[in-house]
Order: sequence, then C-alpha cells, then structure tokens
Amino acid sequence: MLERVYVDNYRCMVNFDCEFRRNQLILGDNGSGKTTLFDVLALLRDFSAHGLPVDSRWQGMTRTRWQENAIQTFELDVSEKKGLFQFHLSVDSSGFPKARPRVLKEEVQFSGKPLFRFAQGEVQLYNDRYEKKENYPFDEHRSALATITDRPENKKLSWFKRWLASLLFIAPDPHQMHPVATTEALAPTQNLNNFADWYRHIRQESDDDRELIEDLREALPGFKSMSLREIGMGNRLLTIQFSHSSEPDAPYNLSELSDGQRVLLVLYTVLHFAFRRNACIFFDEPDNFIALKEIQPWLDRVMERANDESLNNQVFLISHHPEVLNTLGFGGGLLFDRPSGRQTRARPFSDPLQTGLSPAELVVRGWEND
Repeated sequence: MLERVYVDNYRCMVNFDCEFRRNQLILGDNGSGKTTLFDVLALLRDFSAHGLPVDSRWQGMTRTRWQENAIQTFELDVSEKKGLFQFHLSVDSSGFPKARPRVLKEEVQFSGKPLFRFAQGEVQLYNDRYEKKENYPFDEHRSALATITDRPENKKLSWFKRWLASLLFIAPDPHQMHPVATTEALAPTQNLNNFADWYRHIRQESDDDRELIEDLREALPGFKSMSLREIGMGNRLLTIQFSHSSEPDAPYNLSELSDGQRVLLVLYTVLHFAFRRNACIFFDEPDNFIALKEIQPWLDRVMERANDESLNNQVFLISHHPEVLNTLGFGGGLLFDRPSGRQTRARPFSDPLQTGLSPAELVVRGWEND
C-alpha cells in the first residue's frame, strides 16, 4: 500500500509531502496539482520499473518554473505486511540542454535497512539479509533498478519492483478507443485506446467473464454479450450484442457505441480484471461521459473490491462528481490547492465551518477552503 509521497522541484510540487489512506479521493480546483501527482507516480513507474530513458521524461522541462534548483527529488513509502519499503530518486538536470539529466541517487530500503543503492555511477546490491553483494558501475542516465532481475536472494527488492511496475492509471477517453484488436496487450493504457487488445488478452487468459457480463447487463440497458470476431490477417473486431424486444439482436462494434457506453464498458472490465492482489489503481475523473445515476453502482463495486482485506488493494480517485465526493469526501478526501498559483498543498478534506453540509454541497458553495 502506498503510504507516502514526497516530491520536490517537479512542476507545481515543491517540498510536497503527503500521506495516504487505502481509499483516497483527491479533490480540488482545476490546476491544483491533482493529475500532477498521478504523473509523478507514472513517471517513477516508467523510469525505475520499466526502464524508460531519463531523457524522455525529464529534460529539464518538468522543473518548477520559479526555482533555480536543478535537482528533482522523489520518495515513496510503500507498506507490505512485514515492513515498509522506502524508495528515493534524485535526478540532476543542471547541464540541460547541453548535457543529459543524470541520476544522482536511486535507493530502496526496507524498514530502514538497505536493499539497493545506485549513486555516483555505481550500483551496490544487498541480499534479503541486508548483506552487501554485487558492486558494479552503471550508466548515470538510466535507472539501475529497472535492470535488476528476480533472484532467490533479493525477494524483497523484487516485490517492490513488481509493485511499482504494476501501478495502473485509468483516465478513459472513448474517442481514442479502437474497435480492432491487432494483438494482445497485457495491461490497459491510461486512456484505454488499447481496450480491444487488452480484452483479447483477458479472453486468452480466461474464458470466465460471467460476473463482468452480469454487471454490464445491469449498467447498459439491453446489453447481452461481448465478443471478438475474426476479420482476417489475425485481427479481431470487438463486438457488443444488444437485445431489444422490438428488433432482433443487433451486434455493434466498439466505435458504434455512445461515449458513455464505451466508458462504462471499460470501467467495469477494469473492475473485474485489474483488481488483482496488491493492486494500486489510480482513476483520473472516471465519471467523465457518465450519467449521474450510473457512477454510484460502479463506485459501490470498486469500494467492495478495495475493502476486501484478502486482496490488499488500494484505490485513488480524482473526481468532481457529487456521488464520489459524498461517498469518500469525509474520511477519505484530500483537498489540493495552490495559494497564489504557487506550489501544491494537500490537507484532509473537512467541514471547516461545521455547517453539517455534505461534501458536494461544501464544494459547490466554495466553503471547503474556509
């Protein structure tokens, strides 16, 4: 479970230090830094778990505009039932644009004891008993952690790297969703443009989607089934079958559905096939394109999965939707703001004036900041 994030010198985040709950609502005005938090976490996943080059995501363009400091710092605290992982990454882009950004320090500890350290161009590995093992030089412009493979003596480090690699960010854009699956995708992209490819992988791994189909029949009037139809050259068309009393069953491909239908389709699929053990999922305004009455049933199912202690999942939601605010605002809400347009601050959402109003009503009146 993600317990804490620290960010310094990344866009609007300066000395930003925030702790989180298992089910966390992030709310605040547009431009307050909500999506920036998700961007930071996706950046750390892509760099330190997937091995994306430092040039492609830093290049000095993400530094805080009003600071002279060229060093960007990131920290994560991630709890596991036996202890706490502490991750640290510092990147120096002082030579930009003439020189590439370089890693000053990349480090993983477990309950204060070392598992991995990369600093000054040198990697030091430790085993699960925190004893020094391999030591070797490495390229300062890349993540050394991303190159570490699973071995019997570094199970703790492997667990953390798998957790970081599995962070899932969901911000559905129905206009980007392609109806044709040309290959299999192991995971959905953030905007779900590869939904057909991901569903093809799901069906290859398991043919048991009965619970998903039942939920979709409740969410989409007339929905009957979803399938992949062979259209040649190894490609498959994602089709959705609807049944109406006034006409025969009619198959539609994904692009023929309404925006809201497409978003509901993918949100329920994420619910059933992305909530694996130890999953950490970030939803950025999942209620876009969805009618007011449609979000609550899905949200109830999400909370059911998130509160299942046997799965140990964690959910973050960015939302302005009144149903989401009223469900998670008190007790699970973090309010982001940027006084005078400067750095982001975060604090627990509350009713500062003791009005007795619901979270949504407080936000509508602008009283959450008083």
